[in-house]
Amino acid sequence: MIKYLVPLMFLFVACSSYDVEQETYVLTFKVDCNDTSFKVYLRDQHSNVYSSAIDENGMASFSVPAGIYNASLSEVVSDNYFTIVYNASKNGIVVGDMPSGSVDMSVTVTKTQNANPVLIKEVYCGGCQKDDGSGKFANDKCIILYNNSSQAVSLSNMAIGMADPYNAEASSHSFLQGGVLIYESEGWLPGINGIWYFGESAVIEAYSELVVNMCGAIDNTLSYSNSINYANPEYYCMYDPEAASSDGGHYNNVNTYPSPSEQIPTDHYLRAVKYGKSNAWPVSQMSPALFIFSAEGVSPKDYAEDETNLVFPADKQGNIIYASLRVPREWIVDGVEIFNANALPQSKKRMTSDIDNGYVQMTSGYGHAVVRKLDTEASEMAGHDIYVDTNNSTNDFYEADSCSIK
Repeated sequence: MIKYLVPLMFLFVACSSYDVEQETYVLTFKVDCNDTSFKVYLRDQHSNVYSSAIDENGMASFSVPAGIYNASLSEVVSDNYFTIVYNASKNGIVVGDMPSGSVDMSVTVTKTQNANPVLIKEVYCGGCQKDDGSGKFANDKCIILYNNSSQAVSLSNMAIGMADPYNAEASSHSFLQGGVLIYESEGWLPGINGIWYFGESAVIEAYSELVVNMCGAIDNTLSYSNSINYANPEYYCMYDPEAASSDGGHYNNVNTYPSPSEQIPTDHYLRAVKYGKSNAWPVSQMSPALFIFSAEGVSPKDYAEDETNLVFPADKQGNIIYASLRVPREWIVDGVEIFNANALPQSKKRMTSDIDNGYVQMTSGYGHAVVRKLDTEASEMAGHDIYVDTNNSTNDFYEADSCSIK
């Protein structure tokens, strides 16, 4: 996750091989980039090579004798998620019949995404204490994503789901047989009840977070001071009262989904595909297993609306109460397994080891959140926040006293 530069040409800068009294000419290159760590290399007919760094204006200058030269620029910028190659060349440059010259160099950029850098940075789902001491207020949940790389990433084909069962400590576990998750060997994960997908314009910038409210996308602090104010134009929210399951049900519980704050743009609304039975997306207050996935070759919406991609427990075929989406595990970008701190002995894994080989515990009802740990050393080297990602929530997360956006 550390930015570094790798020259594609291993060249030595030549000492002057010409007479110091020989007349020289100024040759200037205008390069259509201004990364001052990049260099232009100039090679003459005798294989002497000279180099000049690009300045903040995209200029590189040489003082050379008359002759014919070839110029080139080749650089690679990489982190754990992206490789970007910059190439430019100009051949047959004649120097000698002019006191100075200027050459334009056009840079070709190719980018390869090696892995998806979007992580679950934080989950706040357990609610907080009401001001009058009468219990907890839980309709203010959020999940915070983070782009752990140096490049912006489109979320247009990404979606959020939760694994079956809703609670880790549930007495029944539909896809657990003999202590083994039946989908462990079958390459999928059950996304229960419904999924939420991003709009076409959704982008998460480099080294930036993106807040997604899961319910109550308003200023909840007006009613409960321990809660969170989601009335922020930069935030996203889950809101789709039109999404319907096969029984005609909708995510239209007005307590869970009051009309979002007018400060949240409508293109920041995540839309849903609902295939389960409920009037709200029933993310657990105590121990959810949440994941994000990026569909390949099809949109998340189209994939989830295809009933052939639904899966049911063996004894519950066709019962939408138990409907889950068969999400290919190679599509899953990140996941976090949360266990109820007050029910650890009863808790069972839902995430397979390749997605999350551990768990993080959480106490609900007191404003706590599970938060990903910062990789201090990598952050210092990169000059940006870099978060640990070992696919093991026991190592990667901790329980914090409050949500970071409170």
